Amino acid sequence: MKHIAFIDLGSNSVRFVIIEIADNGSYQLIYQQKESIRLSEGMWEKQKLTIAAMMRAIKTLLAFSHMAEAMNCDEIIAVATAAVRLAKNGQAFIDMVREQTGIPIRCISGEEEANYGFLGVINTIALRDFVLFDLGGASVEVSLVRNRRVVKSVSLPMGALTLTGAFQSGKEFTDKEYESMVAHIRKLLAKQDWLKHTKLPLIGIGGTIRNIAKIDQRKYAYPVTKLHNYQLTAERLQEVIGLVRGRNLSQRRKISGLSTERADIIIAGVTVVNELLSYVGAECILVSGCGLREGLFYKYYGENYMNPSGIIDDILLHSTENVLLSSPQNDLIHAKYIANICNTLYEEWASIHGYGKRTGDLLRVAALLHDIGKEINYYNHAKHSAYVIVNCNLYGLTHVEQAMCAFIAACSHGANGRFVKRTDYGKLLTPEQQEEVMRVSTILALAEAIDESHEQPAMSLTSTITNDKVEVTIWKKKGTHTTIADVAINQLQKQFKRDYKRKLVVIWKPTLS
Repeated sequence: MKHIAFIDLGSNSVRFVIIEIADNGSYQLIYQQKESIRLSEGMWEKQKLTIAAMMRAIKTLLAFSHMAEAMNCDEIIAVATAAVRLAKNGQAFIDMVREQTGIPIRCISGEEEANYGFLGVINTIALRDFVLFDLGGASVEVSLVRNRRVVKSVSLPMGALTLTGAFQSGKEFTDKEYESMVAHIRKLLAKQDWLKHTKLPLIGIGGTIRNIAKIDQRKYAYPVTKLHNYQLTAERLQEVIGLVRGRNLSQRRKISGLSTERADIIIAGVTVVNELLSYVGAECILVSGCGLREGLFYKYYGENYMNPSGIIDDILLHSTENVLLSSPQNDLIHAKYIANICNTLYEEWASIHGYGKRTGDLLRVAALLHDIGKEINYYNHAKHSAYVIVNCNLYGLTHVEQAMCAFIAACSHGANGRFVKRTDYGKLLTPEQQEEVMRVSTILALAEAIDESHEQPAMSLTSTITNDKVEVTIWKKKGTHTTIADVAINQLQKQFKRDYKRKLVVIWKPTLS
């Protein structure tokens, strides 16, 4: 088992995480901390980091160094970004950090910063083609991604903190100052012809875009607080701009969802996002909760456990199996066996359920994780499984899809429509999606019943479908008993009749050898 610490020293904030990597290769976040240090504050007149800002950073990094030692970290991987990169005394500051804290920090280039952000996103959001931006305090890194590979990247010196410092002379932007800032942003973007009107989805990283998403979620009473993979339309972004521009600093600090630490720089930040959205010609923004820090981890994990690129081929399957392997009570053999039975039944029953491949993917995730709630308590473990599934790091799913996975698992083992409707995640689902969950959960319930004994008795199976029944023929493993499975299967008759308007008949046959 290893504990690896990662530090992202940005222009506005410094972030610190510790990832535990188990002997089986599974990993999980075990500690995280963030501090707003405003490292780039006051540096732009002389292009130097100020003594006060450097001391704030040193104090915070010293605390992180002590935490890494207390948590028995095997290694600290630390990087500094735009503020240090652009400061004339950046190297002197790096040397000071190493001397006073022992942290082996290094300053990365804009291209490296963009690549780490890309790794954080490509391994957690299931898009192949998109424009990615990472908006920090001193710069914004923008990348064009095609077929899950970076085609081109650029680092532009227009961060939320630096733009505010450069264009706002008083406590608030005047109209003239704001227009000057917009003109400056447009001038920088106009030099990037490769970005113009790509009309690709726009994915955002950083505290500014997360705060924008929080404001939107609160305004529209979004039922859950998850930010990763949250979608924000161009129209809703305009509403946020109107909200923050129409209030002074003290009033902005009271906006629900907006961090008080970011209230003074949010106008510049949201303006950069809006201009980028317009220049790219995107219809919406996807918010990524994963960025540079996660990219640092995936680079490390790839080089030591996976592949040098750090890019995961199937992020949904990988993250699902990682969640399963991280559970101390996991039964990987049983889980994969159930998932395979579900896959066979789902494909053979296509004519009576009518759903496509994507629903089959959701069923597989639910099947792999259906018993994970036993880690909390065996009783009501299906509902506990649902809670774990909606809150764990499953990547490659929308919020709605993750909710559907959770409810498929829960409803396969006793939960019902009332349970779905009264939970926060249930509010994300339409009535049609709720019905879909119930019908698909019956497939998982049958797979669980077939392996009720956890002995994997079915060697193969096939289905025959008529107007009044579904007959499932199972060739059983030699020497196995099916009595307990038959009891579980019989308990599903009413549920099956409700969902598929047919009788369920299961016939066991011995294998020839």
